[in-house]
Amino acid sequence: MKHIIVTLFCLFLLCACGTKRQYFTPSYEDGVLNSSGSLGAKIIDYNIASAKLNNSKTIFKNDGILDFKLEKNYTLLHYQNGEFVVADNGGNLKILNADKEELYTYQFDASVLSVALDGDDIALILANNTIVLVNRSLGVKFSKTFTQAVAQDYRFAAPVFLGELIIYPTLDGKLVVFSRLSSQIVKDVIVSSQDFFNNIIHLSVLGDKMIAASGKKIIVVTPVKTFYLDLDIKEALVDDNAIFILGKDGSVIKTDFELKKLDEKKFEFAIFNKASIYGNHLYIFEKMGFLIKCDTKLENIEIFKLEGAIDKKSFMDKNKFYYDNRILDLDKVL
Repeated sequence: MKHIIVTLFCLFLLCACGTKRQYFTPSYEDGVLNSSGSLGAKIIDYNIASAKLNNSKTIFKNDGILDFKLEKNYTLLHYQNGEFVVADNGGNLKILNADKEELYTYQFDASVLSVALDGDDIALILANNTIVLVNRSLGVKFSKTFTQAVAQDYRFAAPVFLGELIIYPTLDGKLVVFSRLSSQIVKDVIVSSQDFFNNIIHLSVLGDKMIAASGKKIIVVTPVKTFYLDLDIKEALVDDNAIFILGKDGSVIKTDFELKKLDEKKFEFAIFNKASIYGNHLYIFEKMGFLIKCDTKLENIEIFKLEGAIDKKSFMDKNKFYYDNRILDLDKVL
C-alpha cells in the first residue's frame, strides 16, 4: 500500500509539472498605453481600502495620494473627515489627525482587518473573526467571536452603519446585523459556507438593497426576498443600475438586482487584477498587463497593452490605476 501511495504521489507531481500555464492573449489590441505620471515611490503593500508606498505615503480609495506618512508596520484601514485609522499586526489600532495627534488608541486581542466610523462609534472586524463595537469615550460596548476562519482572501469588506444598525461582514461568510439600540445581534445571513477563503470581499448598500459577496457566492438582500448566485468570484462592482461580477474564469457577468443575468462576456484565460466603473465604462486590469475597457452594456470592447504593468503590485482608485511606481489616469484612455 505504501508503495502505491508513493507511486500515485509521483504521478501527480509529474502531471502537475507537465501542465503548461495558459495566459490571456487577445486576438487584437487597440493600442499601447503608457503611464500618465509617476508616484515617486513604489507600491509595497495594499488592502481593499488603501496602498502603502515605500516612502511610507498612502493611497486611499477615492481620495488618491494622501499627504500622510505611516508609521513602520502600520497600514491605513480607513480615512474619514480628516481622520486616519491605522493598525498593525499586533492588534494595535490608532485614530490620528493630519498632524499625527492620537485621537484614539487601543490594543485588541487580534489584528484589525477592517473598520467603519460613525461619530464616536467604531465597528471592527478582527483577524480571529471577532466583531467589535467600540465607543471612543465608553470603551468596548460589544464583542463576539465566531467560527475561526482557517484561510482568508486578502480583501476584507468593512462594516456598514445603517442608522442604528451595523452590518458586520464576518470571515466565515456571514452578514451579522447588530442593533445599537438593544446592543444585540438581531439577524444573521449566511452568504456562503466554504471551508477556506470564505470571508466577505464585497459589502455595499444601494437604497433598500444590500449586496454582499464571498469568493464563491453573491447575494442581494431586499425587504421582500434574498437572491443568490453561485460562482467563483474575483470581484463584484455595483452601479445604480446593475451588478458586474468578474469571474475567476475570465468571465464578466452583468446582472440585475435579482441576480438575473443580463449579459456576459468571456476573456479566455484572463486573470483579473483590479477593476472600476468610471464614466459609464468598465475598466478591468488583467494580470499580464492588459486594460480591458467596455461600456456598461458590455459592448464596444477595447483592449490595450499597458507598458510595465505585468505582475506589478497595484491599486485601483475610481479614476486612476496605480501600479509599481506609476499612475494611469483613466480620463486619458480615449
